[in-house]
Amino acid sequence: MERQILFRDYQEQTAQDHKDLQDFARASIDHLVQDSVTKTRRYSGFSTIKSAQAELQVQPGRFYANDGAIYNRATTLVQSVLTYLPAAAKRVISLTAYGVENETDVEERDFLVDVATGRTEPDAVSTTRSRDAILTIVSGAESADPQPPAIPVSSVEIARVLLDPTQVLAVTMMTENQVTSTEDLDIRAAVLEAFKRLIEPRVASLASDLAALANKINGQGEKIDIIHIMQDLAEVKEKVHLPATYSDYGASYFIWADPDVSDLTDSLHLGFDAKVEEGVRFPDAAANEFEVTLFSQLDQNASLQGGFLLPKYDHRLKISTGAYSTDLGMAQYGYQTYELVEKKLHKERIRYGGTYMRCVNGAVLWSGGDATTNAWWLDDFTTEQYNATTTFDGHWYRTDYYWKDSWTVPYWELETIQHNINGAQIAQSFLVANDMWATRLGFYVTSKAADENIFVSLVEVTTGVPDISKAILHQVYPAASIVTGWNRIDIPPTFLSKGGRYAVVLTSAANHRVGMASGGSYLDGTFFYSMDGAYYLGDFTRELMVEVWCAQFAASQVTIEFAPITLDGGFRNVDLQARMMVPASTDLVLEVRPNGSGEWLQLTQDNISALSNAPPLAQFRGRFIGTPDIAPGIALAGSRCKVTRPKTVFTHIWKNVTLAASSTHISVKLVLERFDATPHTCNVTLRVGNAWVNPSTVTTTLVDDAAKRYERVCTFNLAAATNTFSIRAIGTTNSPANLFHIAEELYWST
Repeated sequence: MERQILFRDYQEQTAQDHKDLQDFARASIDHLVQDSVTKTRRYSGFSTIKSAQAELQVQPGRFYANDGAIYNRATTLVQSVLTYLPAAAKRVISLTAYGVENETDVEERDFLVDVATGRTEPDAVSTTRSRDAILTIVSGAESADPQPPAIPVSSVEIARVLLDPTQVLAVTMMTENQVTSTEDLDIRAAVLEAFKRLIEPRVASLASDLAALANKINGQGEKIDIIHIMQDLAEVKEKVHLPATYSDYGASYFIWADPDVSDLTDSLHLGFDAKVEEGVRFPDAAANEFEVTLFSQLDQNASLQGGFLLPKYDHRLKISTGAYSTDLGMAQYGYQTYELVEKKLHKERIRYGGTYMRCVNGAVLWSGGDATTNAWWLDDFTTEQYNATTTFDGHWYRTDYYWKDSWTVPYWELETIQHNINGAQIAQSFLVANDMWATRLGFYVTSKAADENIFVSLVEVTTGVPDISKAILHQVYPAASIVTGWNRIDIPPTFLSKGGRYAVVLTSAANHRVGMASGGSYLDGTFFYSMDGAYYLGDFTRELMVEVWCAQFAASQVTIEFAPITLDGGFRNVDLQARMMVPASTDLVLEVRPNGSGEWLQLTQDNISALSNAPPLAQFRGRFIGTPDIAPGIALAGSRCKVTRPKTVFTHIWKNVTLAASSTHISVKLVLERFDATPHTCNVTLRVGNAWVNPSTVTTTLVDDAAKRYERVCTFNLAAATNTFSIRAIGTTNSPANLFHIAEELYWST
C-alpha cells in the first residue's frame, strides 16, 4: 500500500482516519490496475447469450475504467430487446458498460448531538459506497447492410447483437475489449517461445536457400520460350504435319485489333463485323460508354478531390523532419530554369461478363507485351496519343468471365506533363515506411520576400538524389498565401509506396527564408540544393523543415455507390478503365444490383452469374477494403466504363493475302475455343477475284475437351492458280449467353 494511517496508544481517532484507511487502499489498487492490468476501458465476465426470441441474458461481470477503477455487477441481467427490433430490414445494437459510484445500505444510526449530556439522535444514512457497473444498449441505424453504432467514450463495448424484425439473429462478444489475465499472457508467451524454438533454425537458413533458388531460376529459360515450344510441339502432335513443299504460310493469334490482318474498317466491303480482342469474338449489339460518377455528391463515406475518390479521411501528420534551428534564404543557390516531368498514376482495366472467356493465346502477353499496342486499353489509348518510352511492366489476369490488366509501378511514363519553372531550388528527401496516401505538405517560412510563388513538387528519388524527371505531384503555392510559420498546402491524394524514397522540392524566384532543423534530427533523408539546375548536392549538417501528412481513414471498409448503369435491352459485359491504386493490403470490389432490387452481386472471378439475366438497369457501387492507414483509390474523372451485350453473328475478314508464288491448293486452320457443335457454327470461305470459294474438305478435331477447343482445317482446291485472296470466317450462336471465339487462324499453300 502506498500510504498508511498511523495509530498510537491513547491517540484520538477521527472519522476521517477510518475513511482514509479505505481511500488509501483503494488508490493503491487503482494504481496497480492502471499500471499492471490495463490503461484502457475493458471488461471481464458479462457473458451474453440469446435467452428468448427477443431477449438477452447477461452474466455478472466487471468494468475496468481507464483510471484503474473497477466497477462490479454481481447479478444476472435479463434484458428484452423488443423496442429495438427494426421495422423492415436489420439493425445492430451494442451492449455496453460504464461505471458509477453509489451509496447504498441505508441504516438508522445514532449520532451524538450533545457532548455534555451524552444525548444522541437517530438518523438514516448510507453505510456502504460501491462502484457499480451499469449495462446499457446503444442502437444502430436500421439498414439492409447494418453498421454498428458509435460507442460513448466513457463506455466499453461488450457484445454486438444483430436483430431482424422478429428476433435476435446473432450475438457476438467483443473479445478484443476483454481484460487479459497474466495467466493467459503466460500461456501465450509459452506458445510463442515454442514457435521460436521451432522456426528460428529454419529462418536462419532461409537467406541461403533463397539465394540458391534464385540462381536455379536464373538458369532456366523464359516462361514464354517454354510456352512457344509447347505450342509448336502441340501443333506437330495434333497431326498438322506441314509438308516441306509448302511455299507460303501465315498466322495470327488475334491478340489485338491489328489493322494489317483484320479489315477493321471494312475497306474491302465484304461485311466485316467482329470484335478482335484476344481472339475473334462476337461484336457488340448495343453499347453504352460513360464516365463513372458518384450517385450522391453528399455521400458521407466518400472523399472526392480533383476527381480522385478515396474513402472519407482526415489529415494525420506522418513525417516531420525536426524542430526549428535556423533558417536560410532560397536565392543564395542561384536562379535556374528547371524542366520538371510529372508522371501520372497508372491505369488499370477490369473486364467482366460472358464475352470474356479465357483464350489460350493470352499466353503471348506474358512475354512482356508491347505497351504501344491497344491490347490493354479501350480505343482512345493509342501510341500516337501516349508516347510509350518506358520498359513495359504490366500484369494480366485472365479467367473465364473476369479479366484484369494492371501495372506494376504506381506511376508510369506513358502519360506525362512537362513543367518549366524558374528560380532557386532546394529539396528534402524522406523514406516511406508504409504505403500511404499523402494529402498535405508543409514547409516552414521565417521571412517572406517578394511576391513570388513557391512551386511545391513531390518527386521520386533515384540513386539517393531527387529526380525532377520523375515528379508525381506539382502544385503552385501562391505568394498571397505565404505566411510566416508553417505553410500547409492540401494536395490531391498522392500514393507513396512502402520502402520508397521521395523528396519535397521547393522552387521560387524570390529569396524566401525557410526554416531548417539541425543535422541529424531526421535520419531517413537528406537536405539537397542545386547550383546549376542539373546536379544536386547534399548537406548533412541541416534538414529542411517539411511535413508530410497522410490520410487517416474513418473505417477499414466503406461502401460508396456510383451512378447506375443502364443499357436499353440489357447488358452482359462491363469494361472499366480508370486510374486506380489498390495496394497489396487492400481490395476494391465492384458490385452491381440488377434492376435496382435484390442482393448486391460482386463482379469477381468467383461469381460468374452477376449479369446472366442481362439487366437493362443496375445499381453500381464499390467496396473499399483496407485499414485506417491505407485504402484503395480510383480516379472517377477521366474513367471510362463501357457496358455491352453481344450479337449472335460475327463476320471476320482477313485482308488480302499475297503469296510468294501462285497456287491452286490453299489450306486454312482455325482454332476454336468454347465451341459447341450443336448451337454454334463457324464456316470459312475464300474470296478469289470477285467470287467466294467454298472449301473442298473440312476436318474438325477435338484438341481439349475441358476448354472445348477444336481445330478445324479447311482445304481449298482452286480451278485456277492465284497468289492473292481474302479469308472470311462467319460464326453464329443461338444465344448471346452462349459464345465461342477464334483463338488462332493459319493459312498455307502447296
